Amino acid sequence: MKELKIAEEIRKTAGNPGKGVHVGIGDDCAVLTYDRRKYLLWAADMLIEDVHFNVKSAGYERIGRKAVAVNISDVAAMGGVPKYITVSIGIPPARRVASIVKTVYKGINKVCREYGVKIVGGDTNRSEKLVIDVSIIGFVTKKQLVTRAGAKEGDLVLITGPVRDGKKAHLDFDPRVKESGSLVRDYRIHSMIDVSDGIAPDLGRICDRSGVGAVVSADSVPLSRGLSLKDALYYGESFELLFTMSTSGAKRLLKDNAFRREGCKYFVIGEVTQKKDGLRLMDEKGVETALKMRGFEHL
Repeated sequence: MKELKIAEEIRKTAGNPGKGVHVGIGDDCAVLTYDRRKYLLWAADMLIEDVHFNVKSAGYERIGRKAVAVNISDVAAMGGVPKYITVSIGIPPARRVASIVKTVYKGINKVCREYGVKIVGGDTNRSEKLVIDVSIIGFVTKKQLVTRAGAKEGDLVLITGPVRDGKKAHLDFDPRVKESGSLVRDYRIHSMIDVSDGIAPDLGRICDRSGVGAVVSADSVPLSRGLSLKDALYYGESFELLFTMSTSGAKRLLKDNAFRREGCKYFVIGEVTQKKDGLRLMDEKGVETALKMRGFEHL
């Protein structure tokens, strides 16, 4: 994917981030030194008209909600709790600026109240198309931090779900903060990512950072009504949590009645393998084929 290559090039040219950075470029959030118990999580996500949404079909309120929700999801993917955001908005000058800002912020304020997030700053400017850029700060207890880099050979690959249809639900999804908090509190999660670009490329990111391979079982991927396996693998925008953990831990998780009472659902969809095996898909007959690192293209 073009985006992955550009991110890697930026990481190389940026150089050593310094002493206070625990995790830099290459994960859902930057992880910064904060105090003896916690790390500070810092992320940013930009939504652009006609790339991530269509104004006529989406409406400004839902666009505002999504702009914050995708950032909350990034914090959840690291095992953290979201706390503060800044919001910068670019608006075409021919449109009703005051009305647009008011309606966008209606969606922003609603999701912020739902997840206990405070707006602490931002900017407004003129642009050719509507652009909303949100930066988020969260916190995670040090022992509960999860990155993309911890997957181990023999781990099982799990996902929250059923996997949502990103084409239909990408504006209205609920970030999996509750699920993330329960997982990192009660289990040893080895690696985790939120599915923004598709199961294939996002699992590929875990494999790349962890130095492993993985095989996904086609008939184990839980699909919401009407969603094709192809879209689950390659379209993305479902924002489910994709994670790895030990076999014994996964068995205990799937038997945990407390999660059922909380409405959390987890599904085993594959296994972590050796790096040389690469990323593969196994069909119902046991035949394996390569999974390509392609998904939703932002560039």
